Amino acid sequence: MFGYKSYRFSMAVTKDQLLNVYSGAVKRFRVRSVEGLVLDIDAKHLRQFTTEDGIYGLFELTTTADNKFLKITKIR
Repeated sequence: MFGYKSYRFSMAVTKDQLLNVYSGAVKRFRVRSVEGLVLDIDAKHLRQFTTEDGIYGLFELTTTADNKFLKITKIR
């Protein structure tokens, strides 16, 4: 995608940790991309990947050139 940036990262969030999201105590997740960059992601963008076990997998965050959120895709 021209003018867009993408960042890959892994997540392993247990169902107990997700309770903090639903209670409002956690609003953002801080992850490290495979390139070593630290990313802050709004928890609301990860809801679609929530299972009864939590959130697990390798993901790709796509942003505009000025780092505005576009989408997150689960890779595996």
